[in-house]
Amino acid sequence: MFRPGRCKGGAAGCPSSETTAERGGHEPAGRLLCHHPRTHRRGHGVKASAAGPPAVLFPGQGSQKRGMGAGLFDRFPELTARAGDVLGHDLPRLCLEDPDGRLNDTRYTQPALYVVNALSYQDSLERGEPEGAYLLGHSLGEYNALHAAGAFDFETGLKLVVKRGELMARASDGAMLAVVGPDASEVRAFLAEEGLLRLDVANINTPVQTVLSGARDEIERAHKTLDARGTRVARLNVSAAFHSRFMASARDEFAAFLKGFRFAPLRATVIANLTARPYTDQDVAATLSEQICGSVQWLDSVRYLLERTTADHCREVGEGGVLTRMIRQIDAAPARQVPKPQPQSRPRLFCIAYAGGDERAYAGLAEHCPDVDVVTLERPGRGRRAAEPLLREPAAIVDDLLRQLRDRLDAPYALYGHSLGARLALLLCRRLRAERLPAPAHLFVSGESGPAIPSRERHTWELPTDAFWDHLKELGGIPAELWEHPDLMAFYEPVLRADFAALGAYRHEDAPPLDVPVTAMAGDDEQLTRADLESWQRESTRPLHTHRFPGDHFFIRAQWPALARIVAAGLAAP
Repeated sequence: MFRPGRCKGGAAGCPSSETTAERGGHEPAGRLLCHHPRTHRRGHGVKASAAGPPAVLFPGQGSQKRGMGAGLFDRFPELTARAGDVLGHDLPRLCLEDPDGRLNDTRYTQPALYVVNALSYQDSLERGEPEGAYLLGHSLGEYNALHAAGAFDFETGLKLVVKRGELMARASDGAMLAVVGPDASEVRAFLAEEGLLRLDVANINTPVQTVLSGARDEIERAHKTLDARGTRVARLNVSAAFHSRFMASARDEFAAFLKGFRFAPLRATVIANLTARPYTDQDVAATLSEQICGSVQWLDSVRYLLERTTADHCREVGEGGVLTRMIRQIDAAPARQVPKPQPQSRPRLFCIAYAGGDERAYAGLAEHCPDVDVVTLERPGRGRRAAEPLLREPAAIVDDLLRQLRDRLDAPYALYGHSLGARLALLLCRRLRAERLPAPAHLFVSGESGPAIPSRERHTWELPTDAFWDHLKELGGIPAELWEHPDLMAFYEPVLRADFAALGAYRHEDAPPLDVPVTAMAGDDEQLTRADLESWQRESTRPLHTHRFPGDHFFIRAQWPALARIVAAGLAAP
């Protein structure tokens, strides 16, 4: 299936991002000043006009090298001193000399690059370069893009980066692999073909450069298999599986950490790695936390940029040229073939969150379902509906859910609920049947026994505060950092209690089984027996499918790719 591939753009074997953290000896070739006029082959989305707004690119991990920042620390002594106060170590000595070999340690690399990028950008402005109307950073570099756009000041950005580096460095297992030649769709097909279920696509850097991230043993198997097929691969010198599901814990802790910050409106367009679309002012925190374990969509981000300006109007801060070469390669690639619209609408997956969850609860699943519209139904009292009263009765919640999807049943769809969401999804199926509305093509449930069995959590809402939080800590799923913020705990407690009260109020009523296929899933380490899962068969006339995965009650956060495949198969079944 794979064609032997070689790098045509100079950067393909040398990605710049968290994927090249700790990559000793990597020193990109000299910078290409892409704001200088020149003649080049124009590709996807590049306007023929020489005019275009200025764009600035900020490199990420992998671009670090001893000697970086030379001349900048003396030029900007005040900012350098402020950085030293935040970091607690001699940053110029680290960058210029690296006497202790820490420059490739993620905890030191990320703050050091953030500072050098910021000083480099400031230096370029003082030398007369224009501010960027469009700002784009590769993974870590996205923090510099947001700083340049005014989302936060220099010190705040540095504090965010310090925390990010600490959390990402804490994950000590996993590995990464750069694949050169096949495009991302071919790489994903390879993963499915070989059953490499614990690998994620971490970076899509160019049309011919994709980076895999995940379990060390599966990275090794992918390496050997691809190498045997003649596909060019490069093992990255990293200590963890960055930009993958293995960063879920870091993402959750970082999301809790970000609750303590407020971000200013952006004064320039910042293109997000996660979505390849501009940031919105209200989504800065959510996008930054998801970016830790989400794929870096660099290829599509650059394509979005080149639809609005030209490669000649881009400049890369710093002394390297990795991002510049990537842009040249993307710019010179043949234009993408836009698929013709399909006569049938894309299928939809309506998701119902677990206790305490909001509309972001299934963001990881949406990322791995490119052919399905994943829609999480938001309950009152959280997210964008935070000002609305909480609901504690299952019937009232189902009424609210039905109102949200009643007018959206014009395409094939399925329902998915985890834990509390599983019981609510069943009730919703029954309501849809009672009102003679189109039935779902499939019902997916996880983390809960068949509803005829009383929930183990039906009395949780009655626990005193200390016992309540102790119990939730045992269940898992709540970022460890939350325990350090009593104000956040006080904010979330009513939301969580309302959801657990709904479990307490749930009374199962026998009804004719649904004519809807059901797939029930659970983690190996949660207290659900085989009989608990198989009791879902009582609710359907169709044969039940069950799946077990490694992990506890929140196994889903480490299994989004596998769950996505199950969803796709369920929606495709006749």
